[in-house]
Amino acid sequence: MPRVTKAQMRQDELTRAKLEIVAAREGGEDVLRPLLAQHPALAGELIDFSAALAATSAYSDVELTPETETIAVQARDHAFAVVFGAAPAVAKAPAFASLKALRQARKVSMPTLAARLGLGVDVVSALEAGRIRVASAPERLLRSLGEMLDTTADQIVAMLGAQPPVSPALRRARGEVADAEPLDFADAVRLSPEMSEEAKSDWLNAQ
Repeated sequence: MPRVTKAQMRQDELTRAKLEIVAAREGGEDVLRPLLAQHPALAGELIDFSAALAATSAYSDVELTPETETIAVQARDHAFAVVFGAAPAVAKAPAFASLKALRQARKVSMPTLAARLGLGVDVVSALEAGRIRVASAPERLLRSLGEMLDTTADQIVAMLGAQPPVSPALRRARGEVADAEPLDFADAVRLSPEMSEEAKSDWLNAQ
């Protein structure tokens, strides 16, 4: 069994704390202060992440015009660079607004991504549409998505937290329950009609 290094333990702790911030934003709460008290060694990264997450999602409902689009893209790029470091490869990487946008940019179809993950297409679709609570996503899923889409688990967390959920009107048009609460990842897997019991067990036992 591979030995877990201190650096990996710190990264896992940071990822979990970031997920708590994302979950709090979903519920309209503020957990930054208690998280800073719990993780003083991560204070700088958590403050930057919280500020940049707000910057990437603050204007998600505002329609861009040609005059403001360039400014918006630059602001988003800067916010992501603050969170994930100023290394040239990261700072110059496009800041995608959603998991779907990233997947499409990587030219990976939803069925292909689902097959590689061992998930149902319905689960991946729900994740992209904001119908799964981000905080319930296991680290294994975040890391796998990062590896398959050529990014990092932290960037996956940020994209899932920043992307706006599907509007109630669109959900009604799709024949979905417009006011349904988002599911936990485990529940989405458990309820998936597209996954075998073996595939479900593989994910659920890893929770």
